[in-house]
Amino acid sequence: MNKNWLLDNADFPIKYILTKDKKYWENLLENNEVQYWITNIKQRSEYNEIGNIHGSHDYRMENILGKCSILGLSKEMPLFSEYIKFIINFLNKHIKKRQEESLSFGKIYSYRDYETVLSCFLPMLGFADEASIRYIVDKRIDILYSFVKQERYNIYVNASEYKGIKKEWQEYIIDPKLYSDGNIALPTIHDFILFAGIYKKLDEKSRSKVEKIVNWIFDDRYLNLINCRYGYFYVPGGSYNVKAIIFKINLLNFKQLTFENSDLGGLLFLCFILSHFKTAQKSEWFKLAMMYMDNFKTSEDHYIFPKHMILEKPDCYVIGGGHMNVGENKKSKKYSEIISTYWMNRIEENKN
Repeated sequence: MNKNWLLDNADFPIKYILTKDKKYWENLLENNEVQYWITNIKQRSEYNEIGNIHGSHDYRMENILGKCSILGLSKEMPLFSEYIKFIINFLNKHIKKRQEESLSFGKIYSYRDYETVLSCFLPMLGFADEASIRYIVDKRIDILYSFVKQERYNIYVNASEYKGIKKEWQEYIIDPKLYSDGNIALPTIHDFILFAGIYKKLDEKSRSKVEKIVNWIFDDRYLNLINCRYGYFYVPGGSYNVKAIIFKINLLNFKQLTFENSDLGGLLFLCFILSHFKTAQKSEWFKLAMMYMDNFKTSEDHYIFPKHMILEKPDCYVIGGGHMNVGENKKSKKYSEIISTYWMNRIEENKN
């Protein structure tokens, strides 16, 4: 079994993640990569610094929390749990905060960054039962389900009369009705990370809604939307009227294989997140993605992906597959085989 091979060959983060055996805690916390990322969250905690949430830099909160999740850190570890308390305290206060009535980019970011992005990895880190997390989860499910049940893919408006918009952006202005109260009604990878971490704790009704939200992105009409980003948000009256805020999930075309190696960086992480949902597992896209990755299977049923599929680079997005190492020595001859096999093992376990 791949799991047994990994336990024999991998470092302590992978050993702990696969077994949940507390005897590995001390060694895990001494791992160099773990030390780097836990120091980042420790410093944030000491200074009670919530800002710099979204972005590609290592100091961004989404990357710190995402990487801590990848490395197996969790609420069960008293020291780590203590470092996360300031985030939970912030969220508990933030969800009760009265927002300004008028729409602004500040209001959109208040919901987007300070709720969805900030909280998305916390269920995977063991904080799914926190009241603020459950509130944000329920809120996002209701908002997204209300949108996707319309089976709507024409998300743009005729913006020719809107002021302050570049001509080349006009056809990609997202309907302001989809964010009129500051909450964005379009699903993103952060939503799916949030749902993946808490899925097993949801009731049947909420799971059904989540599955319908997931199903929305596998429609051909979704694939035909503008690449990379959904489009542009329009909020007049501030220092700027138009801004691109969220990423669209990039589902590579495995039927025609019309993509470059550089497009494959986020594939493994995306498949891991989507593998938490039955709708995704049953989709043609997911099956084709698994078939593509089987091209890299060895005769021992291990995997060895090329470097561009298992990146570990400073200042890259976790959500984009830029931090795929799990505490392994990158100079080891078995590095690619361990990391590749580990991630495929996690995906296969989710499918069972």
